[in-house]
Amino acid sequence: MGKDIRVNIFWNTGGSIFYSICQWLITVLVVKMASYETAGYLSLAMTTSSSFSAIALFSMRNYQISDVSAEYPDDIYVGSRILTSVLSFICCFFSVFLTNTFYQGLCTMTFMAIRLVEAMVDVLHGINQKQERYDFIGISYIMRGAITVSFFAVSLFLTGNLPFTLGIVAILNFVIICGYDWRKTYSISHFGISIWNSSVFGLLKKCVPIVIFSFLLSLENLIPKSVLQEEFGAEQLGIYSSIAAPTLVVQLFANVAFSPFLPIISTAIRNGEKEKFKTILHKTYLVFVGLCIIVTIGAFLFGRVGLKILFGEEILQHYAIFMPIVWCTILTGIVWVLSSILVALRKTKSLLTGMLVDFIVCVFLSRHLIKQFGMNGVSIVQIIVLAFYIIFMIVICERFILKK
Repeated sequence: MGKDIRVNIFWNTGGSIFYSICQWLITVLVVKMASYETAGYLSLAMTTSSSFSAIALFSMRNYQISDVSAEYPDDIYVGSRILTSVLSFICCFFSVFLTNTFYQGLCTMTFMAIRLVEAMVDVLHGINQKQERYDFIGISYIMRGAITVSFFAVSLFLTGNLPFTLGIVAILNFVIICGYDWRKTYSISHFGISIWNSSVFGLLKKCVPIVIFSFLLSLENLIPKSVLQEEFGAEQLGIYSSIAAPTLVVQLFANVAFSPFLPIISTAIRNGEKEKFKTILHKTYLVFVGLCIIVTIGAFLFGRVGLKILFGEEILQHYAIFMPIVWCTILTGIVWVLSSILVALRKTKSLLTGMLVDFIVCVFLSRHLIKQFGMNGVSIVQIIVLAFYIIFMIVICERFILKK
């Protein structure tokens, strides 16, 4: 890469983690300024909208940045994202209001509007990344993160109305994408917008296995939480989600820190440099092991103190669910990294086949384990299915290396 990859990692990782921390802070603020019940509504809105956001994103980012031979121009990527965003909003609308209360539906749809802004930013950041303008990416994350947490706090404090607050945040995020992201990206790539042509549908067709994979993976997170709410109520879900929120930074770090290496891996694959690919892949395995050890030790040492500071003494009565959540989050981060490698290998059918089996196991185990273990059951289900899927993806990668 032309620019110092350490600088790229700094902007990409630093900005993404800052934005993620800001989103996590709103889950803390909602507990302190409202209640665990409201936190449960917010958690379900975030999780449900994330599932439909998978349709908007169409899991295209990894395909886009690994498209080192420019198979599709920027116009096609931008146009396809507009099309999928409209489709995801419509699907979310009908699903939410048919299966939820009106209040939960409002919470989910307003958060879905925030997800759609994220989806449009994502495709613009893909263009930035291919042009090695990671500074644009980092600044965008910082601006949107600061606006999100500050106006969420002010609006919730003044109104106490969660759907209204989320609506304000969505509007302000839309202003930032128009005023900064679109303008900056257009300055380095004078892209047009192609929505309804054969190239758009050709690109979407190639990404179908990836988007189904992403959708099912997000459902593996949603289904156990939904079962927990059904069996034990919104307050238990709010407690679980509040304790889980701080650990998500680990998952994000694993994903975004690896992202600048994906074009390098894709170039090695395209050029037939299997030894280079093997070296990067096996170093990635070692990073996974190191990440697991460091995060586990850190969680053991500082978990109680951190939770007490964030949520107060009473949260510690639920400390038993903390470490399983940490391990679940680590495994999710590893899944996202390995799945991006399979996309670079264009092993999308294998990616989907493994996830279909994994998802069936998740559905089969969820209610039984959650009834038996309560909140810990949510994590136990995900640890089992994620570990199975990680082994499956490692086997696919190693078979590619061994194949002549």
